[in-house]
Amino acid sequence: MKLLTTDHTSFFAPPHAFRKNDLFSVNPGVSAQAALYAAVDLLNSVRDVITEAAVGDTALAGNTAFMVSHTLESALATINSVVGQLEIAERSHQGE
Repeated sequence: MKLLTTDHTSFFAPPHAFRKNDLFSVNPGVSAQAALYAAVDLLNSVRDVITEAAVGDTALAGNTAFMVSHTLESALATINSVVGQLEIAERSHQGE
């Protein structure tokens, strides 16, 4: 069985970017397991900040809000890069 890896996935077009060009990307060829562990780490890194904001202990604004948004977008792009490769592998397997 072929090792499942990530696919190239671009993300993050800052609002002030000319023509909304993506600035970051998930690199292709990273093992799916490593990519998913990285996504979990990204999500864990913002969990406490979101929880504090949800219970009213800390406002989610400015740099903190940007950090949460960017971290979530990074995790989502990482997960999407693996899901895309899973879908390709599944279609390939069905065609056998």
